[in-house]
Amino acid sequence: MTEDTGLETVLIVDDEKTFLLSLKDGLKIHEEKFRVLTAESGKEAVSLLRALPVDLLVTDLKMPEMDGFELLAWTTRERPELPVIVMTAFGTADIEAQLAEIEALQYLEKPLALADLENAIFTSLKAKARSYIRGIALATFLQLMHMEKKTCTLKVGQGQRTGYLYLKRGELLDAECGDLHGEDAAYEIMAWDDAEIEMDSVCRRQERVIQVGLEHLLIDAFRRKDENSRDDAEKSATIEAAALSGEDSEVFPGAVDAADNSPEAAARLKLVEVLTRHPGVQEFALFDPTGFLENRNEGKCSLEDFDPALFLMQVERIDDVLSFGSFSHMSITTASRFHCLLFRIQQHRVVVRLARGQRPSEVMKQVKQYLRG
Repeated sequence: MTEDTGLETVLIVDDEKTFLLSLKDGLKIHEEKFRVLTAESGKEAVSLLRALPVDLLVTDLKMPEMDGFELLAWTTRERPELPVIVMTAFGTADIEAQLAEIEALQYLEKPLALADLENAIFTSLKAKARSYIRGIALATFLQLMHMEKKTCTLKVGQGQRTGYLYLKRGELLDAECGDLHGEDAAYEIMAWDDAEIEMDSVCRRQERVIQVGLEHLLIDAFRRKDENSRDDAEKSATIEAAALSGEDSEVFPGAVDAADNSPEAAARLKLVEVLTRHPGVQEFALFDPTGFLENRNEGKCSLEDFDPALFLMQVERIDDVLSFGSFSHMSITTASRFHCLLFRIQQHRVVVRLARGQRPSEVMKQVKQYLRG
C-alpha cells in the first residue's frame, strides 16, 4: 500500500515501460502538488484502483491483456466519478476538432509533450473540484471506438434496462434492446444517461443490419434526446402550473430504478468460484443468453470466442424431433482429445474445458452439488 500523503493521486497507464518512467521522472517537479502511480496494463490499473484512492486516470488505449477500452468500461461501472485523460494517436485535425468538443474527457495525442500532460493534469484536478469532468459517457466511448476501429460487443445497462451494441472495426453492425433491434435499439441505448458499460472483445454479430454510419447515429441520437428533453420540460411545467392552480392534471410517471439484482450477481459469483476451484476444470467461460461474455477464467482462455448459441440451437432442434426431454449438458470431444462441457444454469450459458482424464458427467454432477451447498 502507498503511504497516504494527503496529496491527490494521478494514475498513468501505458504498456511502454520506458515511456512511463520518463513521464514519472518528468512529473517529479510537481511532487508537492500530486503524486504519480503507474501501471503497465489495464489489469494492473484495476488492481490499483481497487486498492488505492485515485483522483485522475491517464490511460493509453492500445495495450495487451486488458486494453484501455476495457479499463474505461470498468471505470464507468466501478468508478463513474473518476476524471479521465486518454492518450492516443488519432493524428488528424478533424478528429482533434471532434474530441475537443467532448466534455467527458481530455485527450492527448502521441507523441506526447510533457507540458501538454502537465496542463491536462492540472486542468482535470482543478475541474474535479467543480464536478466538471467526470468519467466517460457512452457517446464518448463509442466515438473513441470508431476512431480506433475497435471490434467488440458492448453490454450497456441503465437501471432495469440492458442493451447490446455490436461493433466491427469501429462501425456499428447491429443493436439489441428488449424487443427493439437495429437502428431503433441503437437510438434507445444511446439516449441513456449514466450508462454502465461492459465489454466483450468479440463482435457476436456478423451480418450488418445497421447501414447508417456510427457518427451519424450519434448525432441523430443527440438530436432526439434534446427534443425529448424539451418535451419533458414542457410536461413538467404543465404539471407544476396545474398543481399551483389546484386543477386536476395528468400524471407523467418517471422512470423506475431496477430492483436490487444482488442475488443474481451473487449466484454468478458463486458459479465462477466453483469453476475456478474445481481441480477438473482447466478453462471456463460464462455467456449470457445473447452470447455476451460475462466471466472467464484468469489467464489464457481459449473459450472466450466460443458461441454457445450455435450448439444450443441444434440441441433444441434435436429435442423437438426426438423428444429427449429436458436438456442437462452436452459433452464435446475435440480432435486433440480434450473434453468440453456445455450447460445452462439459470440465465448463464457455460463452456468448460476439462483437464485430461476427467469425466464430463461426473464434473457436471459435482458442479451442481457445489452450487447447492
